Amino acid sequence: MSSLAANITLMFQDLPLLERIAVARKLGFQGVEVQFPYTESPETWQKALHASQMPLILFNLPAGDFMQGGTGLACHPGKVTEFQQAFETSLPYIEALKPQVINLLAGRKPEGYSQEDCLTQLTENLVYVCQQLKPHPLKVTCEPINNLDQPGYLLPRVKDWQDLAARVKQDHFGLQLDIYHAARMGDNPAQLILENANQLAHVQFADSPGRSHPGTGNLDWIAIWEALAKVHYQGWMAAEYPAGQQDSFDWMQALPALP
Repeated sequence: MSSLAANITLMFQDLPLLERIAVARKLGFQGVEVQFPYTESPETWQKALHASQMPLILFNLPAGDFMQGGTGLACHPGKVTEFQQAFETSLPYIEALKPQVINLLAGRKPEGYSQEDCLTQLTENLVYVCQQLKPHPLKVTCEPINNLDQPGYLLPRVKDWQDLAARVKQDHFGLQLDIYHAARMGDNPAQLILENANQLAHVQFADSPGRSHPGTGNLDWIAIWEALAKVHYQGWMAAEYPAGQQDSFDWMQALPALP
């Protein structure tokens, strides 16, 4: 059965990061994910997670200046050494926290390089990460992110991910499907679930266009949940939207049990 995780980077931002874990558990989430765990030591994370008996399901590899509007590291042909050094930074966290999914942010095409240059470099970096992480029981993903919220993002649609996966050709490379990002690009999330069932490694969700909880936008959540049930999705589903402790989480009671 699928379990629910809270993205504690976006949720409960009035609290210190690690205190958000206990709040997520109290609200009924079974796990947490975080965009970047690197502001705290692996040991500090271990203690906080153990105190709440919560697993950390997913986090991103370090992404350089991407979150500040820069190119990031993963697709930049001139930053291979920097990318590999950043990956090394993540290893103590992967070894200590044992996530089920490690996500790589594709980044933006830097000036002076072609789209093909950047896709080739992204492919090489993903193959490198997949091979380095083979001893770990996890999936590696490269999340499609809409290019309305993140202008210039190299991998805005699931179709782009499919093309990338054909290049990467690694068994434990999977699709991190963010329902919000897919909808913002005009795609049908339920149809994407059906079409990519065998590649689904992780699902994130928020309503669109407002990026809030299910029921606040225009998405057909019944169709989405039915699609996940139809493909017998067994992975985690992570709520990734800004929310406070006092916000409504009634949608959790309306969520059907998935096989």
